[in-house]
Amino acid sequence: MRLSRRAVLGQFATLAVLPLLAACEPEPSPTAALLLTPLPTQEPTATAVPTLAPTPEPLPTPAPPPPVGRPMYQMDAQHTGRTPNRGPREPRLLRSFDTGNFQVQGKVQPEPDIQSSAAVGADGMIYLANQEGILFALRDPHSSPGGGRERSTLELAWRCHPPDSSSWHATPALAPDGTVYLGFSRPGSRADLEATLYALRPPSSGLEAEVAWAFNLGPGRQTSSPTLGPDGTVYVVSGTGWLFAISPDGHERWSVQTGPSLKAAPALSPDGQTVYVSSMDGNLYAVAAPSADGGAALVRWKFAFADFPGRTPLMKAPTPPAGADAIGSGASPTVAPDGMVYLGANNSNFYALTPDGKLLWLFEAQREIAGIWSTAALSADNSMLYFGANRGGIYGLSRADGDLVWRFDIPSSIYNSPTLDGEGVLYTGSTAGHVFALDSQSGEKIFDYDAGTAVWTAPAIRPDGSLLVADRNGRVLVLG
Repeated sequence: MRLSRRAVLGQFATLAVLPLLAACEPEPSPTAALLLTPLPTQEPTATAVPTLAPTPEPLPTPAPPPPVGRPMYQMDAQHTGRTPNRGPREPRLLRSFDTGNFQVQGKVQPEPDIQSSAAVGADGMIYLANQEGILFALRDPHSSPGGGRERSTLELAWRCHPPDSSSWHATPALAPDGTVYLGFSRPGSRADLEATLYALRPPSSGLEAEVAWAFNLGPGRQTSSPTLGPDGTVYVVSGTGWLFAISPDGHERWSVQTGPSLKAAPALSPDGQTVYVSSMDGNLYAVAAPSADGGAALVRWKFAFADFPGRTPLMKAPTPPAGADAIGSGASPTVAPDGMVYLGANNSNFYALTPDGKLLWLFEAQREIAGIWSTAALSADNSMLYFGANRGGIYGLSRADGDLVWRFDIPSSIYNSPTLDGEGVLYTGSTAGHVFALDSQSGEKIFDYDAGTAVWTAPAIRPDGSLLVADRNGRVLVLG
């Protein structure tokens, strides 16, 4: 068959267009191929579920430590002078009390002088005596703000004035059951004085204390503070040289005579088996308590200050003869946990003794007769000792070798014993009426508070952190 030219051309056109149409069809994509390809069947996989630990029980909130007062002279039976309480850094007067406002009827009144450091209860109660022979128990009421600063007056809770008696330097001792121990003397000439230790309790009514018992200490002026042992035994010395151990119910457990003139509070060894007493006869005595199976107390050894006078002569030569007050000691010993004993003497030497009475070292303070009446305080880490002197201010010594670490110069005398707070701040008063706070590591001054009247007593830090100071005008000051 013969095709026309138009037919041939149309057929050719169709053949020509077919490749073009094929070229316009898209290539199947790999993704599309995957979608078209069936996925292989997978076995189900178990998913591990993490095991939750049980919720821990909340830890109980630790109970706050019980409040700590100042139960006796220099805080404890070793006379370390340190407390866990934190004292003030910027002092201001919060409260006060004037013991001169309380007079004894029918008695010629001495000056309302306070040379007795205070004991403080865990409840903040204050116990101290003045020269009139009155023991005061003072309550601290809640203060109310006034004029931008808190100020109020301490309140008298109760008092005690044994008939015809007087007190002097003695600090009361406070037993855990609330019994207060303090020695008094009858007034008169020195030969006529009679000393008595009283155990006092708060009255059931009224202001006059109840006398639980009274123990006769014999003739002489009573200036020593009682020291409480861990079992409640009361250790006290008399002016005639007797050391007594008295039970809490007022019975003598034992006694021994040492030097002829004892003025300072006894100190106990850490194990309580040795009692140390300093004497104005120039000796330190170590007394062994009776053993559990019986026997008597006895003087284990004595250390004579005159045997170790130091290299530098006293400023006021000659050295007084044996037996005179000037070579003895009116300070109490301080005992470290390792049994070492530390004591200053009137010859201006400060001594470090081993538990068996051997001299380890001595430090010469500024030379002056009646040089050191201050009982040393011991740092919390037991590395340093601090004491005041009649001249030269406050000294900080290394306990290891007696080297001087620092000295804070005060142009007056320090008769009181320093107090350390829980953060290592040292507090002391002076005869010029200033109360100082020092950094115990460096000796740098933190504050200088002008009390206005001589301060012979050791400051006390109460459980609320306030600082208690008593002056020779008979005032009790609470600083915060």
